Amino acid sequence: MNVTDANKHIAALNRIAEGVTMLAAAIEETAWESFEDHAGMPGARPIAAAQLVQPDLEEAAAEYETTHQQEPEPAPEPEPVSLAQVRGVLAELSSQGMTEQVRELIVATGADKLSAVDPAKYGWLLAKAKELSDA
Repeated sequence: MNVTDANKHIAALNRIAEGVTMLAAAIEETAWESFEDHAGMPGARPIAAAQLVQPDLEEAAAEYETTHQQEPEPAPEPEPVSLAQVRGVLAELSSQGMTEQVRELIVATGADKLSAVDPAKYGWLLAKAKELSDA
């Protein structure tokens, strides 16, 4: 479980605890209204319901959240595209009758044949070829 999910669960549990505390306070208030409190009353006085409202703690939590925000994880770098991958996709397109479109893509990279294409452009070429196959 990552920190973001844990914080969501913690916030939900805090809301539940707050609701239970409010319920306990309401029950306590109702109980006190039902009888007179006097020195001769038998038994121990009930313990007051817990109070969750703690402004100092809430301010500290809000400050912590703003100063310790989790930085997003960097996107993984795409795996380098190989000449074999590009050749396979282009060959498939060519066999489907798209030889002219394949040539246009290769020329768009600034090369006259696939083996002359700059390896840095393999990713772009593969993406464009997949667009053609999806069309």
